[in-house]
Amino acid sequence: MMMRRIFLYMAMTFDGFVAGPNNDLDWFTPPTNDEELNQDIVEIVESADTWMMGYPTGPGLVAYWKNAEKNEKTQESEMMIARAVNKLHPIVISNKEERVEPGMELLVARNDEEFVRVVEEIKKQKEGGSIYVPGGVRTGQKFARLGLIDEYILMVHPVAIGEGKRLFTSKVDLKLVSTKAYKSGVIQVRYRPC
Repeated sequence: MMMRRIFLYMAMTFDGFVAGPNNDLDWFTPPTNDEELNQDIVEIVESADTWMMGYPTGPGLVAYWKNAEKNEKTQESEMMIARAVNKLHPIVISNKEERVEPGMELLVARNDEEFVRVVEEIKKQKEGGSIYVPGGVRTGQKFARLGLIDEYILMVHPVAIGEGKRLFTSKVDLKLVSTKAYKSGVIQVRYRPC
């Protein structure tokens, strides 16, 4: 039986952090003038039909992208991403019952065992394409730690911050799939677990 693919797509610093020490992202500046990079980001998002996020990051991201698409002042590069993201079916995973907006699916997983089970159930669904995990530090770490990612797509930005939160909290053997450099200095790297 064909299983749905789960890929994690995140931005990271050159020195391997996905967020600063306090989960801050002040190091991240979207390279809006890099058309090729922005087009590739849209294609990455469009390669999925579902996105899976943790709580409370998930509802916040959904609201952000819906508002971005409605806002006339949103730059075209961000508008393209917003349109792609807003076509995805949002799934939020929490360790307890939460109230989520209509159209969002809530899955409750109280521990690692339940988390693996609910994610595997989603992967086994006959209907649906690839599943995009946009991170959130704790969610990205959990998916990686539990071995639930089929492909890592990391955008390495030309900035080093010295300290912060890493995606990987334990050893993961990876096989390089591809790399691509952009004029903004960002490098896309794709890995699959061995």
